[in-house]
Amino acid sequence: MKFTYISLISLLFSTGNCAVQQAPFQLPVKEVTPAHGRFLHITDIHMDQHYVYGATIQSDCHRKPKKHKHKKKEQGLLAGYWGAPGTDCDSSPRFVYHSIDWIAKEWKDKIDFVIWTGDNARHDGDPYITRTQKEITGYNQKVTKALQEAFAHPDRTIPIVPCLGNNDVHPHNQFRGMKNNPQLLTFSDIWSDFIPADQQRHFKRGGYFAVDVAQGIRVLSLNSLYFFGSNDVVNSCSDPTSPGARHVRWLKKELKRAERDQVKVIIMGHVPPTVKTFKDSCLDDYIKLSTRHADRIMGHMYGHANFDHFQIISRQFSSVSTVQQDASRFVSGLRKQYRMVKKVHDRSELVAIHVAPPLLPLFQPTFRINQYNTNQSSPQFGQWLKYTQYYSNLTYWNEQRDRWTHKPIPPVFEIEYETDKDYHLPDLTTASWLDFAERLGSKKHKKIWKMYVANLFVRTNNKWYGQSVPDSSDSYWRTIKDLFHWFF
Repeated sequence: MKFTYISLISLLFSTGNCAVQQAPFQLPVKEVTPAHGRFLHITDIHMDQHYVYGATIQSDCHRKPKKHKHKKKEQGLLAGYWGAPGTDCDSSPRFVYHSIDWIAKEWKDKIDFVIWTGDNARHDGDPYITRTQKEITGYNQKVTKALQEAFAHPDRTIPIVPCLGNNDVHPHNQFRGMKNNPQLLTFSDIWSDFIPADQQRHFKRGGYFAVDVAQGIRVLSLNSLYFFGSNDVVNSCSDPTSPGARHVRWLKKELKRAERDQVKVIIMGHVPPTVKTFKDSCLDDYIKLSTRHADRIMGHMYGHANFDHFQIISRQFSSVSTVQQDASRFVSGLRKQYRMVKKVHDRSELVAIHVAPPLLPLFQPTFRINQYNTNQSSPQFGQWLKYTQYYSNLTYWNEQRDRWTHKPIPPVFEIEYETDKDYHLPDLTTASWLDFAERLGSKKHKKIWKMYVANLFVRTNNKWYGQSVPDSSDSYWRTIKDLFHWFF
């Protein structure tokens, strides 16, 4: 998505072209052994091969200035070596490759699997360089290869579970439900090592699949584009012949299969289900299935929206999931949503949707390490326990040079916050998120609300922290408002 309101199965065996590929996932659950109780969530990479260090922000970081009389004064208006945080620019390939390698070196010996929730291609914002299907395919091939190679492990296969993003298809947002969709056939080839053999037909037909990533843990990778309100080339899920309705039937069967197999499920996709983003009947079906199988679902994990937040959706209280389109009202609208939770008598009707912030440096680049219960003798097996959010301050790293060589120093990631230590969440069950929503909506917890908002924007230096209404004339908020219009 074009900066807006706020999946990977990898690896192993060499091929003739030196790419490290993941062993096909055809193992029964009992043969897949979790080792660590952690998994990585990475999303919205948005690689841009046209990114130029020193280019103007106005050109989407694609072209250097012809004249720059006040270079020192206006240096902040130019693209940084590693990226251009806080701007419309996409991710430099240099930063994407470095980040993937850094994350893998730090975490591949400590995690069980990866979920990768889409949007690997740049946005189509530069009128002078129109984005093509070939270019989009190229980005997905490059990022897939980078992830496979980085997460290759000599002793085991680390599953990487991908999904389609709205910027991974062409045209943008538009994705038809035709048989033998050429784009799905292309992705089925790019991700052939990621998709189990018995799920290939589902992916080639609809762009979704299920995969066992650890003992007793299954991921359902959705094609949210068939539910997406902005995809106007397919009908809503109320039409039984639509690709969305077919997708819902698949999801229903998979959740029933999970009940039969007694496995825990992670539902992941790109576009998060909300009143604003999903077609009405598709959202209703999603909520119905989610509440019916709530005891089987570990969590709902998405990307797309860029802001680090969670939403509460409900069939009977649709306004709970409404967030204002105007970015200047986004935060206050979100808080109103949280305040409504205490008015709901039957909380079993509520679903918590989690949106991870991007690797794209819209604010500062991020990734998320999640933890879950691996004790199969415990009633809490598969329970989502916590996550740690990491970020890298590219504003700082763009300025760092080696003392002797004067070469740029590669960025590192650091902890931004942890849900147990900073939010005081005992676990990440729906009940805990609903309790947290109540706290965020209460006037008695201003300190934690302020922290939540700071994290929502990945601690970028904006003027909204601690305020009730942002100044709509502020240039930062005008920029964010413009980004919202790209999303909706």
